[in-house]
Amino acid sequence: MTAHGGFDRKLRLRIFFRSLSLQASWNHQRMQNLGLLFSLLPWLQRQPADPNQNRLFCRRYFEFFNTNPYLANFLIGGLVRLEDDRRAGVDVPLDLIATYRDSLGRTLASLGDQLFWLGLRPALIMAVCLVALTGHALGSVLVILAFAVMQLAVRWAALGWGYALGRDILRLLRHPAWHRAIRASKKIAMTLTGMVAGTYVAKVQDFSGVLAGDLVWVGVILGIGLPLLIRKRLPGEIMLLAATALALAAGFAI
Repeated sequence: MTAHGGFDRKLRLRIFFRSLSLQASWNHQRMQNLGLLFSLLPWLQRQPADPNQNRLFCRRYFEFFNTNPYLANFLIGGLVRLEDDRRAGVDVPLDLIATYRDSLGRTLASLGDQLFWLGLRPALIMAVCLVALTGHALGSVLVILAFAVMQLAVRWAALGWGYALGRDILRLLRHPAWHRAIRASKKIAMTLTGMVAGTYVAKVQDFSGVLAGDLVWVGVILGIGLPLLIRKRLPGEIMLLAATALALAAGFAI
């Protein structure tokens, strides 16, 4: 499939910055629909003035919409591609655009929720806590900054990939690397939770430096081994809260 429109850097930047506010107008009735429409308006503003077509365009994206904000740009880029193709005369039915928006939105919501909400964000929280417990306040800020830069880079790249792939984006979403990344992020989160538990116990008790170091490594082992011991796959946030509660209980019980 060839691209017909122009997704130059200026248009991509305008859509990118607008996409960062995808959830700013979140509402109970249609969730992120206004944020999606706001993100797509720079493309519409480049088209020849046609009040009737503009009205139909706005109504098309005023429907219910919800997805994971970190991965939403795959969908936004793909929608720009479909609109470009349609304006260029390619057979892109309106119901196909609606199906693309809804089905891809659900797919990205599932992937993004598992990867970011249940994996990367818990890992980020534990990493910040671990660095803070070691007394490096600046390190905590750097960890947060690194995550911020990473997710912005993902959003920027996703916008380009979404436009380049268009309807072929399913090939990318079917790649097994997504599920490998989800599993790895959850294991990292649990490992960091174990390290935080060991470091916390060492901090609140008057242990020698050698024993404190041993506790951290015990935490690492627990963080890696706990998911393997639990046969039933529990949600990441439940495991994280349970591990934190056990760490607090152990700290005050000793």
